[in-house]
Amino acid sequence: MSQAAIHLDLTSPPAPLRRRVSDLWSLVESDMHKVETRLCEQMDSPIGRIPEVGTHLLGAGGKRLRPLLAVLVGRAAQVDMEQAVAAGCAAELIHTATLFHDDVVDNGNVRRGRPAARMIYGNGVAVLVGDFCLARGLDLVAATGSIAMVRSLAATVTEMAEGEVAQLEGAGDPEATIPSYLRVVDRKTASLMAWCARVGGVLPEAVDLALGRFGRAVGRAFQIVDDILDCATDEGTTGKSGGRDLQEGKLTMPILLACEANPELRARIRDALGEQGIPADKAHAILAMVRAAGGVERARRRALAFAEEAVTELSILPLSPYREALAELSRLSVDRVA
Repeated sequence: MSQAAIHLDLTSPPAPLRRRVSDLWSLVESDMHKVETRLCEQMDSPIGRIPEVGTHLLGAGGKRLRPLLAVLVGRAAQVDMEQAVAAGCAAELIHTATLFHDDVVDNGNVRRGRPAARMIYGNGVAVLVGDFCLARGLDLVAATGSIAMVRSLAATVTEMAEGEVAQLEGAGDPEATIPSYLRVVDRKTASLMAWCARVGGVLPEAVDLALGRFGRAVGRAFQIVDDILDCATDEGTTGKSGGRDLQEGKLTMPILLACEANPELRARIRDALGEQGIPADKAHAILAMVRAAGGVERARRRALAFAEEAVTELSILPLSPYREALAELSRLSVDRVA
């Protein structure tokens, strides 16, 4: 399949956040256009199924939060924008790879409001196209010639893999805690956000450290909201399979905070857990208890606190519309429904 046959929207933000982030995109419209064009180029392959499967997910309206983060920081910190675009594009490809893999590992059925790739093409193809996306992202960073970016990305992908394994190992543990949950989030989600905020590690040391903290706080906020959305009952609204975390025995922030408010809930979860997790009917009943105990509201407040913590780190940057946009982006990572 040729590049021309890969259809992505090159002119505007994806639909789920279009009304709220259009002003942010307008600040870096030419940079984001380059990201989308580069994504098309990277998914080109003489093996026809690869562009087809890749576009199934990349063209499904993803938020492009990671590329937007990288290019906004690039502009705010006045770095080489070719490096910022490469970092953003690579991060989106690596993130896409993890989604392909996650849906196979977790038996996910829905992703971005459409059937997960594995449901259409099979688990084997989904895993291998995920590998292809990962390889293309690594190649993009290598092509910059920056050894700092290559080394930092290698460390980041290692962290992400560790986080995924730690999450699998912790699944089914009724004694999970908020600190253990955050240790997984810091590796699985926040590490890639931090890498984008550091533009792959090309910033001066003081700026690199501050923006690394910014990205990790944004990543924590973003993942908590993802976990809140998993507690929703309307799969059509969230665009992904609902209630999967609890069915897999994963105790996320809303659940853990609800357990603090209602200790009987922890015992209920312990009793419901089996070797294969929690059956769907019991999981839905427990989620109703989570919502009744205020777990969702408490988790959203925790996510907002992380978003505000992130904003404080932006003082390392000079005042500019790009810095203001980064602050807004951190808050938008919480204020979303998909």
